[in-house]
Amino acid sequence: MKSFRKMKSVMSGQKIPLFHRFLSSWKLFRAYREGIFGNAETEINDHYQLSEMIRKYVKIEVEKAKILDIGCGRTATQTALFKADGADVTGIDMEVATYRMNTRTLIDIIKTNGMERAVKSLFRHVLFDKRFFSELSLKYGKVIPFDQLNTRVMNATRLSFPDNIFDFIYSAWAFEHIDNVSAAIKEVNRVLKPAGIAWIAIHLFHSLSGGHHLDWIYPDKSPSGKVPPWDHLLENKYPVNTYLNKLRLKEYREIFHEYIDIFDERLALEGEKILTPELEKMLLDRGYTREDLLTRTVIFLCRKKDNTSVDEI
Repeated sequence: MKSFRKMKSVMSGQKIPLFHRFLSSWKLFRAYREGIFGNAETEINDHYQLSEMIRKYVKIEVEKAKILDIGCGRTATQTALFKADGADVTGIDMEVATYRMNTRTLIDIIKTNGMERAVKSLFRHVLFDKRFFSELSLKYGKVIPFDQLNTRVMNATRLSFPDNIFDFIYSAWAFEHIDNVSAAIKEVNRVLKPAGIAWIAIHLFHSLSGGHHLDWIYPDKSPSGKVPPWDHLLENKYPVNTYLNKLRLKEYREIFHEYIDIFDERLALEGEKILTPELEKMLLDRGYTREDLLTRTVIFLCRKKDNTSVDEI
C-alpha cells in the first residue's frame, strides 16, 4: 500500500526549471484574468448537465443524492453547487481546498503541498477566487454555503468510505493525474451504489492539448504561435509542472472495462486541421495512433460491476 507521502511526491510532477515554472505561473495568471479558468457561467452550465444525469440515470432528485466529487479542485466548485442544492456531497483532492483562506488553511497547504503552492493559492484567492465565488452565488441564484462544505485531502486510490455509499460519483480532469488508475477505478466501483452512476471525464495525454501547456488549451480556437504542436510527445521543450500518467485511450478503456461497467462513452476531438501529413507521419513513426493524437477527452458513464475482483492491485 502506497503511503500518502509517496503519492504526494508522485503528484508533484517532474522537476521543472525555475524559468519554466515562472512562465507557467504567468500564463496561469493570464488565463484566470481572461476568464478561461474560474468562469462561473461555465461551471453552472456544467452543473445543470450533471444534475440532469442524476435525475435521468439514478432517478432521484439532486437534494436526495449522496455524491462524491473526485478531484474537486482548490475551489471545489461542483461540490459547492451540489451543497447549495441540498445534496450530501463530499469533495476530495490531493491538494488542500482554498475556498476559505485563513491562517489555518495556509498552514495546511504548506504542510501538505508545499510553500510554493501556498503562495500561489493566496495570490489566486485574493486576485480571483473571492470575486469568482460572489459571481457564482449571484448567477446561480442560491447562497453557496462554503462554510459547510465537506472537502478532504484524500488519495483516490485509497478511499476511506464504506462500500455501496454514493449515488453519484463525479470526476472531471483528474484521472489523467492519478498514477494508479486501476486502483482508483476499483475504488470507485466499490463505493458506488448498485443503482448509482459514475461520470468520469479524462483529458487524454496524447491529444494536442494533453500536455497541459496553457498555450494549447483551446488549439482549434487559438493555436499557439510559440510552442510547437504535440511538443510534449516530441522534444518536450516546454514542460509543465504537473504529473500526467500518459495512458492512452485504449488503456483507459481496458482498465475501466475490467473494474467497472461502462454503459456509455463520449469522445471530444481536436486538432485535425493542425495535424499535417508530415507531422502525422513523424508521430505515427513514434508509435502514436491517429486516435491518440486527435481525441482530447473521453467521458465514461459507469455503473457498478458486481464481480470485480477484490484482490490487491
